[in-house]
Amino acid sequence: MKWIGRFRRILLALALGAAGWPALALDAGSAAGLLARRQELQAALRDNAFGEPLVIVSRERPDRIEGDVYAELPFAFADATAAFRTPQAVCELLFLHLNVHACQPAEGGVSVLAGPKKTGGAGMTAQMRYTMRTEVDAPGHLRVVLTAPTGPLATTDYRMVFEAVPLEGAGSFVHFGFGHNAGLLARMAMQTYLATAGRDKIGFTVTGRDAQGQPQYVKGERGSLERNVMRYYLALQAHCRERSGSADERMQARLRTWFALTERHAAQLHEYDLDDYLGEKQRDLARMAQGR
Repeated sequence: MKWIGRFRRILLALALGAAGWPALALDAGSAAGLLARRQELQAALRDNAFGEPLVIVSRERPDRIEGDVYAELPFAFADATAAFRTPQAVCELLFLHLNVHACQPAEGGVSVLAGPKKTGGAGMTAQMRYTMRTEVDAPGHLRVVLTAPTGPLATTDYRMVFEAVPLEGAGSFVHFGFGHNAGLLARMAMQTYLATAGRDKIGFTVTGRDAQGQPQYVKGERGSLERNVMRYYLALQAHCRERSGSADERMQARLRTWFALTERHAAQLHEYDLDDYLGEKQRDLARMAQGR
């Protein structure tokens, strides 16, 4: 049925959080609070399956889905926060995601076009407008919040947060958060997707072990959220790693670096090969350059 096909396509944009990000502790924080959170997470940061100091937390409620990622990055505070100091920089980071097809600075924030990979037809993408607000900009703490009142399929109250503090030496501790309310239409679309194309997709949280002792991972909406948390965390890594050259050279390098980083978690994140990803992104960049 046509409506199911369209639900599945729009759902992929929704799973992105309409350019969103996984969830968060939505109340305003402080540098001391974030450092205290790091201390609470020491055991998980040091002993996990990621091979790096990274913790993902996701939560699902009847009308809302949220998530957080906390990580220690081997990049100086100035480099780690550069991706969130201007709307243009935010767009450069968000665009690396395979489901973001355009991002442009807009008055007071960013405008994002999100949808399934290899998009093209009418009705297959969703436009969202995020207001961007810097709540804290101090030598030892940056906190940026992006909000949108509505999204696709009657979703509401989008909230995206980035914050970071410097660590001793040259590193930084960062926190991403994302959340939104989901209405009946969004839930129906998500259930359709999870029963078809998304039925075998997994997240990162281990929910148990099988008879052979192998880990079993979270699925469903939480799994979808966790995949996108990781994709944006890796986008930040790519943004920090590739800082030299012209704007176009940096973008091309970041696209390749982001893809290579995602392939380290192929069980969760692999969707298509490098040539397909780069080809799609070049088409997206061409459309953006033409103002479409």
